[in-house]
Amino acid sequence: MSLAEFRQDRSLPPDTCLHDAPILESVLTCPRCGYAKREIMPIDACQFYYECTGCKALLRPHPGDCCVFCSFGTVKCPPVQAQSGCCG
Repeated sequence: MSLAEFRQDRSLPPDTCLHDAPILESVLTCPRCGYAKREIMPIDACQFYYECTGCKALLRPHPGDCCVFCSFGTVKCPPVQAQSGCCG
């Protein structure tokens, strides 16, 4: 489900804890040139590579991180968010 689809989903009960829903937007910042860009993260996968729009550098996760969002993003990827639980 995309972020737009999630926001338009009217089937959620009114008492649904929105903290359970993953944050799907993250701003990736290139460590080489400093260019920052807002991206939508995949819900059920980790992204291992990302090409910087500014300098064309190929970003890869730091050792110990599962993806580029965990290394260079403002928000960890949805699979990592899911392991922390509600308000975790």
